[in-house]
Amino acid sequence: MVMGLLQPHLPTPPSPPPPRLLLPTLPPPPPPLLAYALVSGLFRNPFVSSRILLLASSASDLSFSRLLFTHIPKPNLFSYNTIIRALAESPEHHPGAAFEVYDEMLQRGARPDKYTFPFLLKACRCPLDLHLCKSAHTHLLVLGFDIDPFVQTELMNMYFLCGSLHDARRVFDEMSVRDVVVWTAMISGLCSNGLYRNALEVFIEMRGSDPGVDPNVATMVSTMSACANLGSLEHAKCLHAYAEKVGVERNAFVRKSLIDLYAKCGGIILATQVFNKMNERDLLSWTAMISGLASHGFGKEALKLFSNMIKAGTSPDSTTFIAVLSACSHAGLVDEAITIFGSMEKVYNVTPEIKHYGCMVDLFSRAGLLSHAYEFIANMPFEPNLTILGALLSACRVHKNLEIGELVVKKIESICRHKGGANVLLSNIYADQCQWHEVAAVRERARRDASKPPGQSWIGVNGCVHEFMVKDRSHPLSVELHLLLDGLGKLMEELI
Repeated sequence: MVMGLLQPHLPTPPSPPPPRLLLPTLPPPPPPLLAYALVSGLFRNPFVSSRILLLASSASDLSFSRLLFTHIPKPNLFSYNTIIRALAESPEHHPGAAFEVYDEMLQRGARPDKYTFPFLLKACRCPLDLHLCKSAHTHLLVLGFDIDPFVQTELMNMYFLCGSLHDARRVFDEMSVRDVVVWTAMISGLCSNGLYRNALEVFIEMRGSDPGVDPNVATMVSTMSACANLGSLEHAKCLHAYAEKVGVERNAFVRKSLIDLYAKCGGIILATQVFNKMNERDLLSWTAMISGLASHGFGKEALKLFSNMIKAGTSPDSTTFIAVLSACSHAGLVDEAITIFGSMEKVYNVTPEIKHYGCMVDLFSRAGLLSHAYEFIANMPFEPNLTILGALLSACRVHKNLEIGELVVKKIESICRHKGGANVLLSNIYADQCQWHEVAAVRERARRDASKPPGQSWIGVNGCVHEFMVKDRSHPLSVELHLLLDGLGKLMEELI
């Protein structure tokens, strides 16, 4: 009876359609404006053809745009920039196509302008595109666009996306003029690459280097995101006060970020105060507050707030349900979570995704319903990830369930490239069962596995954020800290 409620709903596959005659796919008829331009001969006019190309590109029909471009007798610079932009921003992500058009433009003698390179650089979105980004960087240096702030900012953004942090920082340092857009791009790029402490330092540098540059909403939101990941409540209060000083504290995005910031830094009461001061609350604000209550263990309060949101006429989205299900998981509200999970698609037309299934697995695991959690995973409409399997494996460690723990580890080894701490958890389960031979074998495998990233943590002391990594002795007080830890370890041994 219970498992009937827990199993995901799998729709019955439709019956195959009757066989039919396959006809060749025909292109859609041209719009009236294009048809008139072609028939009347206006399409040969460079200005007309470039504007029609822009309309086609704006309609997200990339294949039709490329076809149009090949029929333009003499493309002007506007046409080249338009097709380069369309290719660069295409969801299909073929960066080479944009660079091929750029190469053709150079061969035909067309000289790029300050808009060409920002469009071209948008094609570089991942580390595999770094060589293309460097090639474009070389070209803009030769052509003298390296002093244009618009081009420099886009170049810095692309280096961040390609994972070349050193090059991004070098571009930033070489800028003679830095406006608020440049500073914000630098802070946001560091945040997106996990360098939260560096992002906060850049914000402090911005405040001290140029009094004429005032942060805007985007600057404050990016900086608050960095501070939230550091977990420094003292810095959070300083940012709040500074937002009030520069006049952006009443902005809806800033207040949503403040709620998230205080919640992640342990100031849930301060987050509640910010939320209560809001005259108009959008979905982001409701979701941030629900998520904050959930992370602090106030599950019932989070559900009550969710109910108030529905009564206020705000419809939840996918992210809201993640926060609500997480609240149920932390508070052990199993029945409530099952009801809410079942209502997602039926009532609110929100299709459950893997994160929602992960919340349910975490819920069952925390409640000790390990068999239910394992069966729920088996009936999911897609493969589980390491986060979902890791939650169940951690529960197996807590509840000393070796049988399901071994099954979960086999599942992790078969579908997950990175195993995280799965072997460590399994060895601890074996240790609880006094199976020391298995403990030694598993730990030996764990030592040979170098895929697990090193642990990392931050702590704020007297207004300064200190960062630590496993086996890292770069901290100036490293020797003193290790001596103190050794002393605490010996003291604990004496107490035991």
